[in-house]
Amino acid sequence: MMNPKIEYRRPEPRHAKDLFQLERRCFPSPWDMGEIQGLIRRDLSLYTLGAFLGDEPVGYVSATFSEPRALHVISICVSPDLRNRGIAGNLLSCALQWGRHLEADRVMLEVREGNVPAINFYSGFGFRNTGTIADFYGSGINGIFMEKPLEPIPGTLDTMLFLNSRFARKPRVGVVLGSGLGWATEPFGSGLSIPFGDIPGMAGNAVEGHAQTLATSEDGDVVFIMGRRHHYQGFSGREITLLPSALAALGVDRWLLTSSAGAVDESFSVGDAMIFTDHLNFSGCIPDPPLRDIGDTVYSSTLQELASEVIEDSLKGVFACVSGPAYETAAEVDFIRKAGCRAVSMSTAQEALALRSLGCSVLALALITNEVKSGESVCHEEVLSAQDTLRKRQETSLVRIIERLKS
Repeated sequence: MMNPKIEYRRPEPRHAKDLFQLERRCFPSPWDMGEIQGLIRRDLSLYTLGAFLGDEPVGYVSATFSEPRALHVISICVSPDLRNRGIAGNLLSCALQWGRHLEADRVMLEVREGNVPAINFYSGFGFRNTGTIADFYGSGINGIFMEKPLEPIPGTLDTMLFLNSRFARKPRVGVVLGSGLGWATEPFGSGLSIPFGDIPGMAGNAVEGHAQTLATSEDGDVVFIMGRRHHYQGFSGREITLLPSALAALGVDRWLLTSSAGAVDESFSVGDAMIFTDHLNFSGCIPDPPLRDIGDTVYSSTLQELASEVIEDSLKGVFACVSGPAYETAAEVDFIRKAGCRAVSMSTAQEALALRSLGCSVLALALITNEVKSGESVCHEEVLSAQDTLRKRQETSLVRIIERLKS
């Protein structure tokens, strides 16, 4: 049997009944419906991530903080007929990554004594047995307490708490806008607006064409990151992804990443939009890696299908992320093309990796601002001057995609 296409995202209240049924299949003493509903609530100190086959949850993990800097995995389960396929490992890795961003330096959990497969699974993640808990699962049914040290990721927590204090309501959708793409916010009205320099950890140099502002839609459902950091400016992967990671830790879990990109596929034209199916990261820069590799699941296949339905004459392909700041030479363009990529830019891959490692659903679009044929050159001014064409061709599609992400 081929491995089914599993996607990871935060469960919604409508999934409570399905999660309750999943609990009953997995555990002799499952959570009751009220407890399941409590796990789904959006809370700063609670993280619940589901594994989905279509719209059916087939696994989930929940974690919280039982004491300062101590992450507690309170439940994890996978449908019995889908075990041993890496689902539990993906769920646990995302939960631990969330804990690291909230500066946890250790993680703990309990497992039923005698549950050898589960004990072996956690041991493979580096957990160690630190003692027995008598009657933890009922009279005569002991538990084993297991712990593992974590390396905290500094900075995210301060940024997250600041943003939480400023939001009147928590956004559901995050959008990162590339060079010159600030016009994409206009159809959504004006809500909160915060210059990057006012956000903890976000002071730094601006790039022409980037507003360097975090803004929300008028209804508060969408948060726009208007501008981004780049590796060539001297920022590390952690610094590049700080703001999206803080928003993801806060609960913003559906993302549209956009990039003003060059076309290395000679059939592309200015104003085209290419949906990422995957990327090649030539930049030499990555964010803090998760404990388990996220492999080929960075870009949501469900969201790719959504974008294909919305964008007229939609294109798909592999994206090349390079370091910059110089635009590509003819030899580099040829190399990127031969590597199987259809568009190139200096961003996006790091943000996608960071967001996916936190369990977010990620859609990315390369918005073509220049055509780079062998032997031709390009400059930043050309990228910015293409915005009128790009807006005319893609504004309606971007609005429709963001509206669908909200629903």
